[in-house]
Amino acid sequence: MRSFSFGSGWSGYVHAWTERVFTTPPPMLARFANFLPGRAIAGLGRYQWAAAVGLVFFTTSAITRVALTLRAGTHALTGASQVAHAFLAGAVYDVFVALWLTAPVVVYLTFARRSHFRRRTARGLRRLALGGALGTAIFVAVSELIFFDEFNGRFNFVAVDYLLYPTEVITNIWQSYHVAWALAGIAAVIAIAMRRARPWLRRLDERDGPVLRVRLSAFAAYTVVLLLLSRVVTPSLAHVSDDRVINEIGGNGYYAFWRALLGRDAAYEGLYATRPDSVVMAALPQLVADASLPRTRTAGRGTARAIRSSVPPRRLNVVVILEESFGSTFVGALHRGDSASGTPAFDSLTDEGTLLTHVYSTGNRTIRALEATTSSLPPLPGVSIVRRPRSVDLFTLPALLRAAGYATEFIYGGRAMFDGMGTYMLSNGIERVVEQRDYPSGTFSTAWGVADEAIFTKALAEMDSLHTTGKPFYTLVLTVSNHRPYTYPSGRIPQDPAEKRRTFAVRYADWALGQFMRNARSHAFFDNTLFVVMGDHGARVYGAAEIPLPSYEVPVLFYAPRVIRAGARVGTLASSLDIPPTILGVLGLTYESKFFGRDVFREDSTHGRALMAHNAELALMRGNRMAVLGLKGATTVYAVDSTDMLTPVRSPTDADRALVEEAIAYYEGADLLYRRGAYRIEYPVLPEAHH
Repeated sequence: MRSFSFGSGWSGYVHAWTERVFTTPPPMLARFANFLPGRAIAGLGRYQWAAAVGLVFFTTSAITRVALTLRAGTHALTGASQVAHAFLAGAVYDVFVALWLTAPVVVYLTFARRSHFRRRTARGLRRLALGGALGTAIFVAVSELIFFDEFNGRFNFVAVDYLLYPTEVITNIWQSYHVAWALAGIAAVIAIAMRRARPWLRRLDERDGPVLRVRLSAFAAYTVVLLLLSRVVTPSLAHVSDDRVINEIGGNGYYAFWRALLGRDAAYEGLYATRPDSVVMAALPQLVADASLPRTRTAGRGTARAIRSSVPPRRLNVVVILEESFGSTFVGALHRGDSASGTPAFDSLTDEGTLLTHVYSTGNRTIRALEATTSSLPPLPGVSIVRRPRSVDLFTLPALLRAAGYATEFIYGGRAMFDGMGTYMLSNGIERVVEQRDYPSGTFSTAWGVADEAIFTKALAEMDSLHTTGKPFYTLVLTVSNHRPYTYPSGRIPQDPAEKRRTFAVRYADWALGQFMRNARSHAFFDNTLFVVMGDHGARVYGAAEIPLPSYEVPVLFYAPRVIRAGARVGTLASSLDIPPTILGVLGLTYESKFFGRDVFREDSTHGRALMAHNAELALMRGNRMAVLGLKGATTVYAVDSTDMLTPVRSPTDADRALVEEAIAYYEGADLLYRRGAYRIEYPVLPEAHH
């Protein structure tokens, strides 16, 4: 991300722009009036205030779209005609949003009495509102550019979730960008603009007509137009191309944020394609059954089934390490042709363990990984179950292991309240949560928590303590360092942390992981421990595809020198939700399962599949086909090529249509089971011998 600069060039540009806009407003307002409900509103005295506010939001939205197009660079230029269509669709969004954001001003101007309109305090409030609108519009525009740089898209569920935890997010932004300069620049723009507009604003103060009867008519017309547009403007308006980035350019940040806010905890039904409940529930047993395991018996409809192990049980400790933003693109072991790997420590571990080479995360946020690797649920629409209050006593890996006599613990470097992680863990099988306040004061930290090396040092101490109890333990470790602002303690790796580069943060995270594993070898618990090291999701979202697959692919390493094959590779297509049953398969546990995932080590490689959610889209990939479920019941099948690019299938085959039905059964079935309370754990889940 380029540093913000507000030098003489910037000031000169702002001065020229504001002088042009605010010293000759009547012609611009007259043109803008074409977008309003009747040309009369902008030309009727006091309503020019509303036109000015609307013009601010419309103009900044349009400029933002241009900036995003330039940010996309040659990618956007390859679809110039589609970009033109995106700009037309975007103009409709911008008008619609500007009208809604201006509505409070229109209400005020309609019902404010003439005596009030002329008061000095009222004049000051109108100027404050106009300045506030300008500042808000510029702030949102800058925020969109930053968000687009990280997620290659408009505001979405991620933006909504981040706003609910301002401590981490605001601190992260402050550490990552020149926020003070940006705020100073915005303040300068507002000051210059309002100063240059003084003569025009004084003239507006004198235009306090028309009479109430005319104002009420104008307000009624405005309301009718807003309601009509609200029925016409839909998310599909921005779908002008098969290129996701171009569609994002055609959108509008305010509108996208509102849609994401409305869909945070929405039921599957009403948003996506549905089938009768009986059909969905009847389809689930076949979807979750381990095709290569005849001993897997379906206990009933839904996902409930008995898993019978054919190997003796192993009471191994289980340590799952979720590495922040540790996507497959960074891992040298998955890209043997790269001479300079960013993950030498992880690469060396793969020579001693079994690496899953074709696994996809279920989402692009850490809580999706926590959700998948504990509950084995497909990603439900909207917010993750980690954040939902009804997520208590679910069928999870830690709850099941706790029932088997394991001590359970979650070790995190940040605040456990973030994203509701601590509450979720303690409600679903975890006995103890270690968070930021449990580390020594002065420990190196960023907005997201203490550095990875401190997390791993704490983890070793905690596992030593658990080992002395004589009970096996399950420890879930979540790292934080590979995250913006990409800083870490100096002296650990040759790269300078002051440069705040992601590739350097990856190297530091890998260094900390390597140090942890080297130290763990000397501890008493090591020989009897299964380590699962994996990325929680990829580094960032990018690319033209509707579902940007490279951003979701993560490495998963099963490491236990006395149990797991050394140097083995498993290429079965899988999801992060397959981790719980795969771990239990290694442990040789017999249990009553409700998991949606399957044991990857015993799965027929031809039956592999991956489930993932991207914004509002839900996807199921099998082989070289992907079925995507969109809002309003939309369904699309894509062909997936060797580079993970998606091409819409124009003439779906019977197999393609069957894949769509499977996707519906997976996601609708998961939502039904969760909302009906049927995904709760029911004791006992284990034969008496394993208690």
